[in-house]
Amino acid sequence: MTAASALTAVLIIGISLAVIGFFGPALLRHAAPALAKTPRLAVALLVGGILIWPTTLLALSLALAWVLAGPALLPEKAALVCEQCLTAANPFSVESIQTALPTVLLLVIPTVIAAMCTVGIAAQFLARVRCSRSTAARVQHEAYRRPLLGYDVSVVQDHRPWALTFSPRLGGIALSSGAIDQLADDELAAVLAHEQAHMDQRHHIVTALADSIAAQLRWVPFIREAAEILPDYLEIAADQQACRKVNITALVRALLVLGEKKIPTGTIGSAAGTLFAAGPGRISHLVGSSTGRKGYVPALAAGSQILLLGTVSVIVLLSYAIALLTGCSLPS
Repeated sequence: MTAASALTAVLIIGISLAVIGFFGPALLRHAAPALAKTPRLAVALLVGGILIWPTTLLALSLALAWVLAGPALLPEKAALVCEQCLTAANPFSVESIQTALPTVLLLVIPTVIAAMCTVGIAAQFLARVRCSRSTAARVQHEAYRRPLLGYDVSVVQDHRPWALTFSPRLGGIALSSGAIDQLADDELAAVLAHEQAHMDQRHHIVTALADSIAAQLRWVPFIREAAEILPDYLEIAADQQACRKVNITALVRALLVLGEKKIPTGTIGSAAGTLFAAGPGRISHLVGSSTGRKGYVPALAAGSQILLLGTVSVIVLLSYAIALLTGCSLPS
């Protein structure tokens, strides 16, 4: 592979990264009918995209260090070690293109930025965990535990009908006495199955991770859009699993009774860290007619783009990881 062709390949990947980053929201909106039919696949696409986009951005800069060569900023011995590591990490036989940009900057700057973002994401994640724990404590303080239709739930005295779930270690399913009074047994079973699906599929962790990354990278339209629509697909995924256990009609009636999301009395803000069985807007996905193949092309386009970027990231980062683990030794 020549240096020119290698640089062209890197530029093509960079263009793909920019396209999905800035035009991805339009793809996701047009793909919605297809994604709603396979919500768990949609969740994988969205979360995968949120994880892969910044990883590919880092990988691209590291890949450029294989192609571009510039003046050395490090002492001679350190520069030789750095050059040996680059050569050992490079899985291709590529000649370098001489530029005025020091190669070490292509390694240090993105690595430092990635480290700072990782620290920020970890801080955001821990903050969300603390907020979720605080919200759960306030709800559980007002609740009492009881078995209900085969589930162990927390019941809060509140005439308003609502149901939500925390992560299992924070109490799991909670619902109001109003929900128990106003829902028929089959409707109540549908709500409980929906909430159990959230716990079974680890939706609390998925939401916290995606929101934490998006908080650091909201300037990327794709990541911002993916994080905003992710909860909708999590709810549809929970509905889909619940409908395997209960009648769809019962779940639809339950959603009509629950109405819009209601925040339990005594909680602050939007009851962070909770997933609600509410939102009559989802009814159309449960009883709507088939949309045929509508949305399949943009869904396939978005999925293939993310798969391509993910493959590039794995190749680049794995090459560097292997080089570091082997002490940057050159093949004999």
